[in-house]
Amino acid sequence: MDGNANTGAPQGLAAPGAPVQGWTLLSPLTVWADAVIVGLVVPVPALVAAVVMAVAGAPAVWPMLTLLGAAVLVVTIIGADVMRYRRTRYRLTATRFEAVSGVIARSHKSLPRERIRSVDVAVPLWARAFGLCRVEVGTGESTGAGGTLALALVPVAEGERLRRLLLAHGAAAGAGADGSAELARMAPRWFGYGALAWTSAGIGYGGLAAVLGSLTELILRLVLPWVLGYAESAPVSAIVLWAAGVVAAFVAVATAVALAVQVESWWGFRLTREPDSTLRVQRGLLTRTSVSIEERRMRGVELLERLPLRWLGAASVAAVASGLDQAQDGQGGNKGGIVPKRALTPEMPRAQARRAAEEAVRAQGGIAFEALRRHPLSALRRRIMRALAAAVVLAAVVGAASWALGAFTSLEVPAEVAALDAAGTGGAVLLLGVPYAVGCYRGLGHGIDGRFLLLRKGMAARSTVALKRDSVIGWTVRRSPFQRWSGLATLGATVAAGSGIHRAPDVDLGEGLAFADEAVPGLLAPFLEKG
Repeated sequence: MDGNANTGAPQGLAAPGAPVQGWTLLSPLTVWADAVIVGLVVPVPALVAAVVMAVAGAPAVWPMLTLLGAAVLVVTIIGADVMRYRRTRYRLTATRFEAVSGVIARSHKSLPRERIRSVDVAVPLWARAFGLCRVEVGTGESTGAGGTLALALVPVAEGERLRRLLLAHGAAAGAGADGSAELARMAPRWFGYGALAWTSAGIGYGGLAAVLGSLTELILRLVLPWVLGYAESAPVSAIVLWAAGVVAAFVAVATAVALAVQVESWWGFRLTREPDSTLRVQRGLLTRTSVSIEERRMRGVELLERLPLRWLGAASVAAVASGLDQAQDGQGGNKGGIVPKRALTPEMPRAQARRAAEEAVRAQGGIAFEALRRHPLSALRRRIMRALAAAVVLAAVVGAASWALGAFTSLEVPAEVAALDAAGTGGAVLLLGVPYAVGCYRGLGHGIDGRFLLLRKGMAARSTVALKRDSVIGWTVRRSPFQRWSGLATLGATVAAGSGIHRAPDVDLGEGLAFADEAVPGLLAPFLEKG
């Protein structure tokens, strides 16, 4: 059965790599690997604390109690890990993959092999020296933990064996990695895109800002008085140079962190097609990760172009596949991972990204990502009207705030100043909003190319989805009151993968319905005849 249930201890234990029908223990090296980590994490801080207390003149009993507590904690953790190792085992049968675990509360988890959709293998840095890896098997269910089964830790060779057997469903059990076809490989110069990639740059700049924020009190007490004292006597040119230097140092450090994140995430990246008909993404410097996606689950690909990298001609590729929950960013069993599980490539030159996308879905003649139909001009008018409405609303809010400041406080705000604030706010919003609206409109597009349905949208994060036409199982047509006035509709293609619905906003109603009927003949016809 699926899910968890109490069970007794299975019989017939075997060592790692035993025949498929037998129960198999985790690697005994798991205990040693965890012991090394515990031995580094617990005793060292305890020893430092004991030395500090001794130097500070604390009673001798306190350093001794600190060291004794650390020793007890180490023994307890290692003992619990030994028990976990002895009580955890798994087996692979012709129909199911099962695992039994738990020291106090026993748990038996069983997954039907025909429902297994992903087998991810991660090799953490601390386990690499022991030749161990973590294996996470999933059925693609995003609700609860009943759809996943994790083994930590097993030998790397055993993890690779399980990956091949579980994804092949017994069809290509003897296939090896030698017959894999490489679709894309990391080029060193691509790491430079990490300085502007959203995820790595966000970690770099956001992390540095958080560190500086935590040091606010120290900066206010020590640094700020010195800066103010220096500014009183220093020339303006020196102050400007100092300020520019501080900004440059902040940008340099944040960029270095962003590049480090990109290198750690995508080091050794390879996208391959395995003999068992799976796409495999291997990447990672500290934690070596391998994610496999069955080709029969691929519903299409998504070409992602985010500013400012789009201006540099860079893009990345993601899979649209059933069994991959797009809301979860974990990968290789690491639920806190920064790279989505459906990511097929890092940021790379658009030509290479496009080629990788075409190879991933076996589009031998290529995919016409650029040959898309434009949306009607009424879609542009809608976006410009939104920008005008935002400018008016924000100008009114600023004007009202200025008036309230003068009416309910002792501060006097002249009407001219309030009007100027409101006008300046509205003008700034228009100055940014109108070009953004035009960019959003230019990003809209839809089309059909052979066996693929293409949908494009977005300005800052432009997304072009190429869906297999035979994977579309339904259409949604949504019309707001404003869209009805303009003769527009939002057309959505439903597939059993990812977010479920991929939309084309603000298409002409008649053209959109004809497009949907042409893309998947017969699916929409009964409703068109009714209407």
